[in-house]
Amino acid sequence: YEEAIARARSLVPALRQRAAAAESARAMPAETLADLHASGLLRTMQPRRWGGMEYDFIAYVDFPLELARGCASTGWNLANLQIHHWMLALYDERAQQEVWGADPDALIASGIAFPQGRGKKADGGFVIEGRWNFSSCVNLAGWNMLAVTVRDGDRVVDHRMCLLHKSQYQVVDDWQ
Repeated sequence: YEEAIARARSLVPALRQRAAAAESARAMPAETLADLHASGLLRTMQPRRWGGMEYDFIAYVDFPLELARGCASTGWNLANLQIHHWMLALYDERAQQEVWGADPDALIASGIAFPQGRGKKADGGFVIEGRWNFSSCVNLAGWNMLAVTVRDGDRVVDHRMCLLHKSQYQVVDDWQ
C-alpha cells in the first residue's frame, strides 16, 4: 500500500504541469492516463483475481487525495474509476468476466448520481432508455454503469445499475 501511495506521490509534479491543459481540454491528458495505467493506480480497488490490488475501501480516499495535490480533476477521475471497479466486483461473475476477462485494464464510467433512465425487464436482462446528464470519464471508458428506474407500466418496481459497453450508447458532449 505504501509503495503504491509513493507511486501516486511521484506523479504529482507531472500532474501539476498538466493541470491547466486538462482544464482547458476538459479531458484527462493522454500522458496522464498512460501514467495511471503504468503505475497500476487504476487497479487499486480491482479484485486480485482480475489483476488488481484489491485494497480496502480507504484507498478510495487515499489515492485520489494524493493525485489531487497535482491536479484536482485527475484526483476526481481516479476516484470515479476506482469506485466503479469496486462496484463491478459486486456484480455477478459473468459481468466481471465480460469486462475484465476481455481487458483487465478496462475502465468504467457511470451515470449513477440518480436514476435518470427507464428500464423494463426483457429476456436476459433489461431494455433501458434515457439521458443521463453527466458521466465522468465517459470519454476514456469502454463501459458505463447507468442507473435506471425499472417500471411495469407506470408502476416503479425496482432500481438497477445497468452495465453497458460503449457501443450501446451515444455520448453527447454538452459540457459547455
